[in-house]
Amino acid sequence: MNKIKPALYTSLILSTFMMIISITDGGLWIFPIVLIYSLAGNMAYGIPVSLLSDCLTKRMSKGRMLAAGFIHAFFGGVTYFVIDGFAWFGVICAVIFFFIDEWLKRKDSSGVDRDNKRFYLQLLSVIFLLAVVIVAVNWIPGMDREEGIKSQYLIPEGFEGTVVILYGIENRPALEEVGDFSVVPVEIESLPTLMRTDIERYGLYQTSTQNQILQISQNQYYYVDEEGNRTLLEDDCIYHSGGGAVTSSDGEERVFDEFQVTNSACGEEFSSHGYERYSAQGREIGKYLDENGSLTE
Repeated sequence: MNKIKPALYTSLILSTFMMIISITDGGLWIFPIVLIYSLAGNMAYGIPVSLLSDCLTKRMSKGRMLAAGFIHAFFGGVTYFVIDGFAWFGVICAVIFFFIDEWLKRKDSSGVDRDNKRFYLQLLSVIFLLAVVIVAVNWIPGMDREEGIKSQYLIPEGFEGTVVILYGIENRPALEEVGDFSVVPVEIESLPTLMRTDIERYGLYQTSTQNQILQISQNQYYYVDEEGNRTLLEDDCIYHSGGGAVTSSDGEERVFDEFQVTNSACGEEFSSHGYERYSAQGREIGKYLDENGSLTE
């Protein structure tokens, strides 16, 4: 099938590009991952879309290239409803696929030297249009989203383990805003089901503030001693283990965020995967929340 070449070339180009831009961060491993996923997407989705485009535009004498480019871009953008923030990968693949497909058609056709200038001008115009679509896919859906909130977490000095932040809890204080940050003063509690274990104690803060869209990359984490002195924790001392939602006894949904903190095992391994004992602690906290709808009486 003459569409396999564009699918393969598109996947190779995208994989190579992603490897190059991430190589300074040790991203050589990203090549095979992107290649596998992009090739699967191009085979399962890109080829049918391109065949549909050929079918819909084959009788057009004028504006065929523009129409074909729009069809590729449109169906690339549709992936937003399936993969959300990764949709720009879909649109970029659509652009590359379209470009290579048109180039191969031109290369294999007779009279290849005829009107080359006009052909490439048309192709560049369509690519510019598709670039606008890429921007729209990423920018327009985000316009109605709440701006992310940066948080400062104040953690009792020396604590290591899981920290849980519960939002939307009645009769609890709202998060204090200091400058561009929401301040989260973490308290240390003991989980009844983990009594007399080395992971009994965990960090907790409950607030009436509703769940926020967090700018995790800009959050700050501090150890705070008894005098209130702060020590900034490095990023590799934090593992973002996620969060979720539970239904309380009064039928209300409680949203929570969760992360792990350490001062003795900081490093890339911890920040990427966390510590299994703390993960077990987090699972037990989640189970307790599911069963009781709250972490405190």
